[in-house]
Amino acid sequence: MGTTLFLLRHGRAYGQGPDARLLPEGEAHVAALGRRLAREGRQPVLAFSSPYLRAAETARIVLAEAAPGLRAETLSALVPEWDPDDTIATLADLNLPAARVLVVAHLPLLALVAQELAHEVVAFSPGTLAEIEMDASWSRGRLERVVGPEAAEG
Repeated sequence: MGTTLFLLRHGRAYGQGPDARLLPEGEAHVAALGRRLAREGRQPVLAFSSPYLRAAETARIVLAEAAPGLRAETLSALVPEWDPDDTIATLADLNLPAARVLVVAHLPLLALVAQELAHEVVAFSPGTLAEIEMDASWSRGRLERVVGPEAAEG
């Protein structure tokens, strides 16, 4: 197994500003996603989050369910307006292990990163996770699955 990116759009929030908090519905959806990942044995071993509050809250909630004790590191390369190529380069430069890595960010960035890596369009509604298996060179990835918030509880 190479590096598998779990690209996750933050849960539904009260707004779009940097300090917008998650709605209770958003918290519930991402907690259910974390429980699903734990049930499936697909816990991340590393995690990164945008510095925006709704992304940091999402990472904290998912990790509390899926990988207790793991904390997300903040990356400025995950804010919505970053260039997707720069975000991919930043992640590649981290020399990530051959393991599952959670990346919590925003639109339009996540959709552009997923399209660049997997050459597929992913509709990232709030709380949607796209699992992308990366090749060793980080030049291409394969979209393994997409889990929307409505499917997280199933």
